[in-house]
Amino acid sequence: AFLARDWPTALAQARRARRGFTRQQRPEWAAFAQLIALRAGQAAGVRVPVRDPRGLVAALTRAGWPAAALEARLAVATLLGRRPGADELLRQAATGRRRGPAALRARAWYAEALVRERAGDRHGAASAIRAGLRVLDEHATSLGAADLRVYSAVHRADLTELGLRAALRDGRPGQVFEWAERGRASRLPGRPVRPPDDPALAGLLAELRALARDLERTGDQRLVHRQVALERRIRHQDRLQRGGGEAGPGRPVSVPRLRAALGERALLEFVQLDGSLHALSLVGGRLRRHELGPVDRVADLIDRVLVALHRIVRRDTSPASRTAAIGLLDDAAERLDAVLLGPVDLEGLPLVVVPTGPLHNLPWSVLPNCTGRPVVVSPSATLWHAAAMRPNGPGPAIAVAGPGLTGARAEAVAVAAIHGGTPVVDGAATVDAVLGVLRSAQVVHLAAHGRLAPDNPLFASLRLHDGPLVVYDVELQPRVPHTVVLASCDSGRSLVCTGDELLGLSATFMAKGTASLVASVVPIPDAETAPLMTAFHHELAGGATAAAALAAAQHGLRDQGPRALAASAGFVCIGG
Repeated sequence: AFLARDWPTALAQARRARRGFTRQQRPEWAAFAQLIALRAGQAAGVRVPVRDPRGLVAALTRAGWPAAALEARLAVATLLGRRPGADELLRQAATGRRRGPAALRARAWYAEALVRERAGDRHGAASAIRAGLRVLDEHATSLGAADLRVYSAVHRADLTELGLRAALRDGRPGQVFEWAERGRASRLPGRPVRPPDDPALAGLLAELRALARDLERTGDQRLVHRQVALERRIRHQDRLQRGGGEAGPGRPVSVPRLRAALGERALLEFVQLDGSLHALSLVGGRLRRHELGPVDRVADLIDRVLVALHRIVRRDTSPASRTAAIGLLDDAAERLDAVLLGPVDLEGLPLVVVPTGPLHNLPWSVLPNCTGRPVVVSPSATLWHAAAMRPNGPGPAIAVAGPGLTGARAEAVAVAAIHGGTPVVDGAATVDAVLGVLRSAQVVHLAAHGRLAPDNPLFASLRLHDGPLVVYDVELQPRVPHTVVLASCDSGRSLVCTGDELLGLSATFMAKGTASLVASVVPIPDAETAPLMTAFHHELAGGATAAAALAAAQHGLRDQGPRALAASAGFVCIGG
């Protein structure tokens, strides 16, 4: 709960653990639970009384737990504030910044940044933060597994938030932009190179597909236990791999380079800190900062939009309930538009959006100011710049249809005909065939059942004729297409981790080099999706960008009924 930043749960469970460890007469574990309670309370703004703060540090030091002892010094120094002893605790925590495991060195650099900030040395504090980030970036590059790289970003959060807090205090938009970019998925362009072939992992993935086929055919729930065990073995095998072969990520894109690449586009980057939402706009060459209010208010409105879209597309929704859902959607969309876009003059330009937190799952086309406007969503401005600069070379456009979707085959045939290609349908649409398509095509359209796995995002999948194609399959590919269309439910959604790091199918395609990805962030009805997809591909084949093609197709379906509107609204264009 603490790593997921669920502070109330972390605080409650830590207090419960402390009581249990105290009854068991395990003082070192009771001290550790007290530390977690203190840190969770500080993060949540809840006062957690500590009878003997320095005794807490001493107990964890005696236990021989260097990471816990370091965290205790940081937490107790925060508790003491400007009282005597706080600065000394920070200096003690900062002594380990030159040696030891990467996470401890990074936390020690964080302590050093606090020491310098308290001394009024803002430039020195920023240098210490950057040193800590370099340690973590170099460490992340050595990790071959995507989930380990993403979860390692939890150590970056305090560092980047310290820099961001100082930048917001100074009020200079350029500095806010730099720290916002350092704190999010700007490291994706510097992804480590994976080994080209891992026979053990490939064999386990093939075994998983066979097991999934058996489970679907027989419905034998005993196979679920085997599936869980097999997924655990796949995660373990993947985590044995080391990264390497590429230097660590470079600096975030500079504002002048971003300004030149945007051309006749506007950029809107959202930042959350201490429960408040901010936006950075780059319009007409000028960078501005806007304060938007509490994050919770925006998250609640997004939940209303998603609930309304779910209700509209369901076939068993009554006419009265569908009418109420349309009213809910319109109201929430208008209020979101006023909060997110109202303070910014976008001058009617195509829009690049860099979301944060709950905004990653917003279907942007429902906002009145985005109706008919090309909108592209990117995890970071740095990643958008890299994707926008990626050339779209020659290569075929291929459409694939998975099983179990009534209109998928006809959709794939229609899309292939638009591009003058041959569809991959029926029994030919196997995982190996689709992986071959991913390695050779420039445009790939995948119409298949999608499965979101929020508790295990690397097993998010697309259903093909011989079993599921999962995120791990995409991770192992040497190249992926320039443009990918995932015409399946929830395929555009990712698990949003600390620091706006993403895990999921769409995030993996972006990390591997896809420049433009069109996918849905909500469940979509099969029949109403096909007209959107054919209209989109007609625009794309005519030379439109993916974002412009999607905006035109969505706008053309607005008057085709509530279900068609909801089906088309769920799609977003991600990347460049």
